[in-house]
Amino acid sequence: MRGKFYGIGVGVGDPELITMKAVKLLKNVDILVLPEAKKTEGSTAFDIVKDYIGENTQKLFLEFPMINDEDKKKEIRRNNAKKIEELLEKGNNMAFLTIGDPMTYSTYTYILDYLGTEVDVETVPGITSFNSVASRVNVPLVIGDEDLKIISLNSSTNIRKEIEDNDNVVFMKVSRHFNELRTAIKESGNLENIILISNCGKDDEEIHTNLDIVEKIPYFSTLILKKGGIKYE
Repeated sequence: MRGKFYGIGVGVGDPELITMKAVKLLKNVDILVLPEAKKTEGSTAFDIVKDYIGENTQKLFLEFPMINDEDKKKEIRRNNAKKIEELLEKGNNMAFLTIGDPMTYSTYTYILDYLGTEVDVETVPGITSFNSVASRVNVPLVIGDEDLKIISLNSSTNIRKEIEDNDNVVFMKVSRHFNELRTAIKESGNLENIILISNCGKDDEEIHTNLDIVEKIPYFSTLILKKGGIKYE
């Protein structure tokens, strides 16, 4: 009998901020699928859930390198999906762990594109980075009739226009183009309307409201901009 494939969101750092359903599944699956950008890099997702794993659970590390060659990335994803299907065919129940939520900028969704339609899939949501950040600092993402836009910062992002067109903006993956983001925030007069959190929920968490003193930006960093102002002490 073919096993079942789960996509499990584990939040962004605090091991207590995952669902009871996720914990229950993690204790009973046969194999954990752990994506990593580089071989032997390890898995932040596993570090979050390691206390919830069954004693006999196997770990399968799959590499999803951050490269610009789109054809090569598709080939890697296809091959990884094939490995997963082969193990499912042997009757293994498998859980693909993902930081944050599986349906929000997640490698998990790429795997779904290549799995056969006969594979039984269940996705368990997790807390996104921007929800976690907003709760951490008690800052609402949206109020009343305000709008909200979530942006994965990249070289083609028109930062100034995004700030101009929206009441509230969440910038994710800000380490890519942080200097450009900081400049746009300054020039738009929104320096007092932001909060930046790196490694939210982890031991090395950092919270910034003054971008002028920020130098190094960790990969797991999210910035919230609210034109209506941010109250944080």
